[in-house]
Amino acid sequence: MVKNTTGGRSNSVCLFLKGENDMENIRIAVISENRDYGKALGLALVDVYRNFTVTLFRGVPMHNELDKMDLVLTDTQQDLEIRGKNIMLVEKISQIDKNYDGKCFRLYKYSNVRQLAGELLYIYSVITGRKAAPIRNVNAKVVLFCSPAGGSGCTSAAIAFAREMRRFHDKKVMYLSLEEVESTFAYMDKLSDGKNAGEYLYHLFNDRENNKFPFLECYIASDPYGVEAFIPSPGRNVMKSLSPEEMTYFAGAVLDTGGYDFLVIDAGSSLEKNVLTCYEMANSICMVQKEEVPSHKTERFMEYITFAKGEKVAEKIITSVLPRDPQSFSQQNGIYHIAAESVYGFAIKELSGSLM
Repeated sequence: MVKNTTGGRSNSVCLFLKGENDMENIRIAVISENRDYGKALGLALVDVYRNFTVTLFRGVPMHNELDKMDLVLTDTQQDLEIRGKNIMLVEKISQIDKNYDGKCFRLYKYSNVRQLAGELLYIYSVITGRKAAPIRNVNAKVVLFCSPAGGSGCTSAAIAFAREMRRFHDKKVMYLSLEEVESTFAYMDKLSDGKNAGEYLYHLFNDRENNKFPFLECYIASDPYGVEAFIPSPGRNVMKSLSPEEMTYFAGAVLDTGGYDFLVIDAGSSLEKNVLTCYEMANSICMVQKEEVPSHKTERFMEYITFAKGEKVAEKIITSVLPRDPQSFSQQNGIYHIAAESVYGFAIKELSGSLM
């Protein structure tokens, strides 16, 4: 909703998007003499995060209008005399400054809006000490993809299924990779300055006793279709170091944001205890095979899952041999795309029906 108001020295436009949950709105003031930029920024922010409320000002307002704001973004050079919540929007990347201890912030005004929104949420958390409250989505589904051997196309299948759900079923999807070294950025936009999964886990477990979660938006990337994933940490996948109990808590925290219909887990060929925990929480499991006839390795793989987690988990597994069709895959701007109207794409549609 866009509402025009006038008062004091400045005209303001209030851009309000009502949240889909009971969380309080985070009130943001944007002060810019460039009305078009301010309005575009405000609309983009409320589109990315449903609990932002943005008020636009052409100049510094009078009568302490900024006191009720949680964050104040400005690209003007005027001294606002607001400590802590004042964020300068700068023209050059070299001017960026994030001093969390001193609560002094300069952010690049032309950043990717998802990245900017994530940074604002992180700053808000630092300033106020507030975090996201758990909101259970009882209808959320966990779908796990696995394979008895590397090179079977497990990651491609998981990504293709996630995109199918997002593009053609309008579902909110989080993709979670449990690969030793992730290939997430082969499918996702590479954010230049986003916080990664390791930082999320640090904050998640550091405040565990209060049952509050970090704002997830600070730590995620997305692909061109809207599928989201954690920004990988450098080196080894930090998820591999979690205990089974920590893995359960972590996955629950993601689902308890209330923002996802599907959590798609790419488990690969791992049979570690923390990965097997994901088999238990999965609603559906797809085992991607290279050939129709199960190999000796596939049989041993299934035997171990049954031994470790029981018949009930094994019964959730369906097997799939997906076509190897190079024509279905392409690369644009460093991101792999899988054509929906292709041999592989049609196979994924059929598989999606079985998994749903």
